[in-house]
Amino acid sequence: MGYKFGNTSARRLATTKPNVQDIMNEAIKTSPMDFGIPNLGGFREVSEQAELFEQGHSQCDGYTKLSRHQSGNAVDIFAYVKGKASWDEKHLYMLAGHIISTAERLGYRVRWGGDWDGDRDFDDQT
Repeated sequence: MGYKFGNTSARRLATTKPNVQDIMNEAIKTSPMDFGIPNLGGFREVSEQAELFEQGHSQCDGYTKLSRHQSGNAVDIFAYVKGKASWDEKHLYMLAGHIISTAERLGYRVRWGGDWDGDRDFDDQT
């Protein structure tokens, strides 16, 4: 396979903690399909998190309930299908399994937001 992050996704990933970067950089290399990191998919300022909450895209308001994105411990992804961003669940579930197994192989424990009916992000649990 041998995928790699494009410049925009790489910049977004660089805003996260080193352990998140390690997992995602390894996962993209061995992934069964290409994926990227959307706008606001890495670190989020309080105002960015609050805006996502107000739009109904997050259950965390950024003030009283913090997102793990605000500490750099979470990342969102989307699949690339035929050159376009896709949030199709079958693609995301396939990628989730791959990223979780990659994290475990590297000695990390992660949770996927899709496992608890939340956002489709990954957060580091180490």
